Amino acid sequence: MPSSCSIRALWILTNQDTVVFSRRFPVVEKRWRAACERDKNCMEDGLKYNVVPSLPTDSEIAAAFIDRKKREGSARGFGIRINQSVEGSDSWVDDPITRHIISLCTKNEEEEKNHILWPLVLHIKGHYCILVLPLVEPDHLKTYSRMCKRSDCGNAVGADESLSPLLLNLPSITG
Repeated sequence: MPSSCSIRALWILTNQDTVVFSRRFPVVEKRWRAACERDKNCMEDGLKYNVVPSLPTDSEIAAAFIDRKKREGSARGFGIRINQSVEGSDSWVDDPITRHIISLCTKNEEEEKNHILWPLVLHIKGHYCILVLPLVEPDHLKTYSRMCKRSDCGNAVGADESLSPLLLNLPSITG
């Protein structure tokens, strides 16, 4: 994928956690599906990562956002690892930027699997939460998924995988 800033989808939710506006960008989604196809069945460290080639429905986004608010304590979340942090959550990554760059775990009833959407840029304005999903490489999503499962706390200096360098490599975030 070229190093440009493209948006896959945009959602606006009310403070009652209902989606009042959503927009998907089909041309960008086509690029995402092509990247997923190139990356299909990728094996790393003996684990097979499941990258979702399509976007969830508005109701799945709303349900995932409600779950995140319950898990993280608020729409913004904790940002740092605390006693209530759960492995796989944003606060588990232990970086304050996760108050603004979040992930959502959507449940797919057909496959009975949870899928992760990341990086979602969160902006809260008045009674609305705006979520923007930029286009990133599937490898970046896999790296973030691994970070969410690490047992160590925080971003060690010189660590192979930490959130800040990962975000700096994403033109959709730094652009």
